Amino acid sequence: MRVAIVGTAFGESRCRMVSEAPGATLVAVCGRDAGRAAEVAARQGCQATTDLAALLARPDVDVVGVYSGTEAHTAIAVAAARAGKHVIVSKPTAVSVADGREMLSTAERAGVRLVVEFDTRYLAGAYQVYRAIAQGRLGSLIQGDYVNKTYRDQSYYDSDGGWRARAESGGGCVLNQGVHAVDHLLWYQGEVEGVFALSGTFAHQIPAEDAASAVLRFRNGSLATFTATTTFRSDLPAGRYGGGGTLKRAQVHGGDGSATVSGAEVDIVTAADAAAVIAAVTATESGVSAVDVPERPPINVFDDLAQTLADPARRSHTLVSGQDALQSVYVCAALRQSAASRRYVTIDEVRAG
Repeated sequence: MRVAIVGTAFGESRCRMVSEAPGATLVAVCGRDAGRAAEVAARQGCQATTDLAALLARPDVDVVGVYSGTEAHTAIAVAAARAGKHVIVSKPTAVSVADGREMLSTAERAGVRLVVEFDTRYLAGAYQVYRAIAQGRLGSLIQGDYVNKTYRDQSYYDSDGGWRARAESGGGCVLNQGVHAVDHLLWYQGEVEGVFALSGTFAHQIPAEDAASAVLRFRNGSLATFTATTTFRSDLPAGRYGGGGTLKRAQVHGGDGSATVSGAEVDIVTAADAAAVIAAVTATESGVSAVDVPERPPINVFDDLAQTLADPARRSHTLVSGQDALQSVYVCAALRQSAASRRYVTIDEVRAG
């Protein structure tokens, strides 16, 4: 699988991820700044270009990774799909439901895949909990709680043209940070039926929200709570934006057990002997064999897609592709519509709108 990356800031980390995937090869990197693109290409051992059209015309590119600003996702993804390239986009899929639908419909017409990268799915702890759920070890799910809390100062919102401060540009804590928790709850509990949300702007001079909370009901009848904010100061190790790290936590329980993942820490408690939690679950115990749910996730999204393209019949438990690529878009739109209207909003309403 031959990959080109569009975007030279965050995109450089994805160049390294391509190199880590056994079935993927990095061919080129594309950026608006020729000097920056050349520097990244030199470090990553690939070609550099500022000409997106020329990149998309190359026959030696199978997959285009879109790691630009969120506002540019749709235009680049649509152009890549029309050129016959599979597309991987960073979260969130798109700024709006309409944009997401255009991306997916274009990919479907072109016979290529639209994939959204949610890196949490490839973390060992998060995957361990997913596997326990998929194997039925927690029983029928009842409730979940999903948190993405971090701190950003005003300069974070003022930089890069101020796009992070504007909801219509992909900013605000729901779509920029909270979408990680949204995908997490979709992964663990399935499709959402509807949401009731509240949000506000508490600690920044921005038009978008910097804190949001919600209650969700899933189509399977289970419930969850959601929290996202950029007002949470902590002593967690700082990330690339400083201000303390991000608290990412998911907790879910069913009739037979519970599971919590917070960072790299995992705690799974089932009705069976607690000591057996660490051991592999057999087909007899769970009704699902270990072959159905692999013991470990793919290395990253590039490895995941490479395996899927090599074996189209393969079932991936981590790849967010096709209609699944729009699920987080629908939920984020519902969260914002609910907060604005102060009422329960269903996903069917969002789809119909």
